[in-house]
Amino acid sequence: MGYPLTRLGYPVVPLRLYIGLIFALPFFLFLAIMAHIKFHWFTPLRQLYFILGIVAGISSGFVEALFVTRRLKREGEVVAWLLIPLGLAIWLLPTVYVYSYFSADEFLPFCTYFFLPSFAIAAVTGGFLFRRFEKREKVQIFTFFWTYPKYWIETPETLEKEFYGFLEAMVDRDPSWMLYYGKYPERLKKLVEKLSERSDEVGKKVSEIRELTARLLDQNMGFYRRGRRTTLIFMAGCVFWLVLMFFSAANNFFDIPQKYGKLVYLITFATPFLLIFAYPFIRRRALTVEYRKAVQAEARQIGEAEAKVKEVLRLIRAQEERGEVR
Repeated sequence: MGYPLTRLGYPVVPLRLYIGLIFALPFFLFLAIMAHIKFHWFTPLRQLYFILGIVAGISSGFVEALFVTRRLKREGEVVAWLLIPLGLAIWLLPTVYVYSYFSADEFLPFCTYFFLPSFAIAAVTGGFLFRRFEKREKVQIFTFFWTYPKYWIETPETLEKEFYGFLEAMVDRDPSWMLYYGKYPERLKKLVEKLSERSDEVGKKVSEIRELTARLLDQNMGFYRRGRRTTLIFMAGCVFWLVLMFFSAANNFFDIPQKYGKLVYLITFATPFLLIFAYPFIRRRALTVEYRKAVQAEARQIGEAEAKVKEVLRLIRAQEERGEVR
């Protein structure tokens, strides 16, 4: 029942789409604008770099998402070796050519107007396409790039494993594992309703614990909903911090006037601790304590339903052994 702890990776969509839109793309565009203000780099040739960078980014993100999602739909897991020569062709070869043909003087402008924006745009393009695939197929895509470009999906079968794990956590009365296996509360509630409508013995037993399970999943839903709001505040703090850092960098390196220099520097260093680290940690801790209390309030009902939950687990596993799971 350790899935997906047996995997080592990260979800593709949040990293590509949200980080690309909120951090990478604004940061690289800021560098490009500041470079032009200070060094007048945005010449007609470098405008061509920028246009080619946009085309390269969109093309790379589209090819990656198309190739990976098609194979994931068929196989559920794919090692996308194609992405390595694709990355070399789109980013490494042009960079080497510019460096060798135009010398090092053109290297930094090329990276500023082609390499960095194209990388961010590729991430955003792929993020949008991967997100569309996830919503259509009702799965989540993970990837791992440490040794090779490997992608896999959490399929609908995984949702059933999450449900089994949630029931076992109910039997153990362990709030931590109930949160872990109940991280898809909306989907799990629909699964419980679907199982309870079955006319076999499993359906009858699930219907007996449906209300209790729904209440516990509602607690999970509230926990994750408030957690998402905390995450949004965390991300807003990161953006605010980056804006201040950009402003400080502009003052130091691009000679842009700054009226309240010391105050801005003080806020720049204080913001990470107050908004980015302290508040999310404290809020997450408070949400966890609140959730544990809510589960404890259901302890008596969980104890009364323990035998029924164990019977559901026994019946489902028996069906799995006979290959009768629907």
